[in-house]
Amino acid sequence: MSNLKMPEGIKIEELSSGGGSFLWDTGIYDCVVDMAYFDKSKGGARSLNITLLNDEGKKLKQTVYLTNRAGSPTYTNAKGEVRPLPGYSIANNLCITAVNEELPDVDDAAELKTINVYDFTKKKEMPTEKSVATKILGQKVKVAVFKQKVNKRVNDGSGNYVDSADTKEENEIKDFYFPDTSLTVAERAKGIEEAIMSVKWAERNTGKVIDRVKEVSASAPSASAPANSKKLFN
Repeated sequence: MSNLKMPEGIKIEELSSGGGSFLWDTGIYDCVVDMAYFDKSKGGARSLNITLLNDEGKKLKQTVYLTNRAGSPTYTNAKGEVRPLPGYSIANNLCITAVNEELPDVDDAAELKTINVYDFTKKKEMPTEKSVATKILGQKVKVAVFKQKVNKRVNDGSGNYVDSADTKEENEIKDFYFPDTSLTVAERAKGIEEAIMSVKWAERNTGKVIDRVKEVSASAPSASAPANSKKLFN
């Protein structure tokens, strides 16, 4: 039985309309689910690792977190309201738009398979057994993707990863839409027949690079010169 069941009374919200092999420009893409597997971080948070393939043959890989370290798929906002984690909402919408089933059902049907996964120790892909979301593999979806500029994260010398002054561009999945209608999950649930949210999102965002760079102190570590570099050879 999947542990990704949302607690009773928690409404799955519509996402606001606000890296892979190659960066995708900000926009909405027709694509297929090339790979999707469940995993767990060292801290205990569950994730869905997604690989999408668009019509241009470009792949986009992203990890979305489904639970926190305690295993809960929810968080409490500043108003004291309990809400699904953003990653949970993204993964749930992926499953619904791909196969009309919710995330816990796709999780329950997952199969253990040996796939190639990047090993950071060996610095290459290695055959690894993972829980694969086989139900959604090869399915068509529409995806809204941001290209954004962010701070590079570096080790501060104490094992903590912090923002550095160096920057990079990356992709972030914003939401999924039904491939035949471009409707959001919420729009379809309401019986709306003509897409509104995806059209508005595309009009506002297509082609933009979203600047999410944060100011850091002058003493912040650099991605090119780790703060604790003198320990590298100890």
